[in-house]
Amino acid sequence: MLESLRTWATPYGGDAFLYISFLAVVSVIALLVLRDRLSTVLLQRFIRLGALIALPLTIIAMELGEQHWGVAAVAVAWAVLVAIISKKAVTARAMQKK
Repeated sequence: MLESLRTWATPYGGDAFLYISFLAVVSVIALLVLRDRLSTVLLQRFIRLGALIALPLTIIAMELGEQHWGVAAVAVAWAVLVAIISKKAVTARAMQKK
């Protein structure tokens, strides 16, 4: 099964695409599960952290060539999802305090 995934992922960036996709999915699921337990300050840091990770990954993927565009797309999508989830949690907490 892993070999068929590698064959499928080759045009998008190969193993790097698979690894980054796996880490993105796991981190988004963990954030969804743990967002109620995390502090507001930590959630705001996750927004910045998502941008700080996505920017270099995107630049590196673009420098590697056409075959790594999938890595750049996953990195940007992951950063946007982390930012949306974190911002909604921060906004919900602010609304509860009012």
